[in-house]
Amino acid sequence: MFKNYFKDTPMIDRACISLGELCNLKCSYCHFQNEENGKLSGLNQEFSGNEMIAIANNIYRYVMENDVPIFKIGIVGAGETLLQFEKIRTLINYVKQQQYTRLQFYTITNGTVFKKDMLDFFFENQSLIKLNISLDGYEELHNIGRERFKDVFRGIGKYEMKFGQKPSINCTVHQETIKCRDKLQDFLVDNQFKSITFSRLFDSHDENLIVSAIEFRDFLNSFSNSPLQLRQLDPNNQKKYDCTMYGNLCGVGRTNIFITKRGIYPCGRFYGNEQYNYGAFDLPLNTVEQQMKKMKPLNDGECYYDKYVVENKDENSRVWRIALG
Repeated sequence: MFKNYFKDTPMIDRACISLGELCNLKCSYCHFQNEENGKLSGLNQEFSGNEMIAIANNIYRYVMENDVPIFKIGIVGAGETLLQFEKIRTLINYVKQQQYTRLQFYTITNGTVFKKDMLDFFFENQSLIKLNISLDGYEELHNIGRERFKDVFRGIGKYEMKFGQKPSINCTVHQETIKCRDKLQDFLVDNQFKSITFSRLFDSHDENLIVSAIEFRDFLNSFSNSPLQLRQLDPNNQKKYDCTMYGNLCGVGRTNIFITKRGIYPCGRFYGNEQYNYGAFDLPLNTVEQQMKKMKPLNDGECYYDKYVVENKDENSRVWRIALG
């Protein structure tokens, strides 16, 4: 059981903070924006700058009380992060001022809303917060699930002019990606991308696009001789608890939390499912940890959501009812 496994060590060492549900795109496969699954509230779920600071203080208190060497924080979630850029700037400036040196940040953008002051900020603070861009490959492949390839690629060009190199990209893998893996690899290499994070598609309304864990692992292995740098192929990362979406071990009930205005969830797939809401977004993390220890056991390689959560569609309310396994 998890209680014995983590008996003498702190559990939580990474969190994702969802800034809100506001997005300027409508990616067809997005499991947050899919209107049929009931994850979005339809209400204003945006954090204020002061609430972001409260979250940072809460996390750092836990870090110091439990001597966590590095705590990773992803500013991600159900919308486009840079639509909330001022809040990101407020948070990072506060963390710098407070010298919260054990916190490391990253964020992911769709690359379509860059402004000069944004790029200047991320360049000046690149040792504290890493900026990744979502790109699913060449135009035809990218636009299957996403939108506006040309705008995204212009954004990548702006990044490259400021940083002097291509950005790290996050690339969603669906069935069409698998079919076109060779062409995708050629595109990435020819355009001088280096650092790539592939993520497996799940929870899509189009079940024909969903990729199994076995298919995803085979896809990753096909890049083993590529000049591209895939974090999933680094042996040091393969035993880390993060998310099976990336090919890592599931961190639910172990190391990960997903912080939203609506509360703290085990991960983003549970967003909107109140049976798995640990409590308010500013709940002390030592209290969250005690709740995590009550989660059901999970073997390495398994996904908690897939193993224990049963989805039943309510035809009348069009809301997903989630039942515990």
